[in-house]
Amino acid sequence: MEFIDGYLKGSGFSPSYQEIRDHFGFASFNSVQNYLKQLIRKGYLKNSAGQKRSLQIVQPSSYMMGSPPNSLLHGKEEILSLPLLGTVAAGFPIESLKHDEFITVSSTMVRHPDKTFALRVQGNSMIEEGIWEGDTILVQQQSSAANGDIVVATVNNEATVKRFFLRTPPKGNHDEFMVELRPANKDLQSLWFSPYEIHIEGVLVGLLRKF
Repeated sequence: MEFIDGYLKGSGFSPSYQEIRDHFGFASFNSVQNYLKQLIRKGYLKNSAGQKRSLQIVQPSSYMMGSPPNSLLHGKEEILSLPLLGTVAAGFPIESLKHDEFITVSSTMVRHPDKTFALRVQGNSMIEEGIWEGDTILVQQQSSAANGDIVVATVNNEATVKRFFLRTPPKGNHDEFMVELRPANKDLQSLWFSPYEIHIEGVLVGLLRKF
């Protein structure tokens, strides 16, 4: 519970089964499922069936530890105003990043407010990571990324959100590293570019969704 609670507060979305398994060193995904089922049955968590990264906290881990949540100890959370720079494609690149308006978010979701901006998602290429059309993603501005990071990248001044990998292509005669922008949708294929063709705008650090 502490791990899930901390992950949600730090990133804005819940950890994947793989991330939970790696964190605790479990031998199989069955162990992850068993622990989550117990927490759901006890009323500490809820989970949307069939959706990844959909764990939600019903009772924060502080209640399990016998102490009140931080909001009761420290009063109201600080509210930040972040620039909303338009729309980013969870699909093919669609438009350049242009300053448009502002959104308000809790300070608990952002580590570096002066380097963080927001984008609205259009398209369905990242749905298996729990990123849906209409969501608002929070992006920490930086020009580099590690393999596996979810990034916002621009190609010919058009922006897209994908997982980033720098590696040799699996097919063809290329023996040099290329950038793979990998979707999270089994019906779509990766986009491949020379490192000189793309620019990393930032790394995904949070997600907002209205119901």
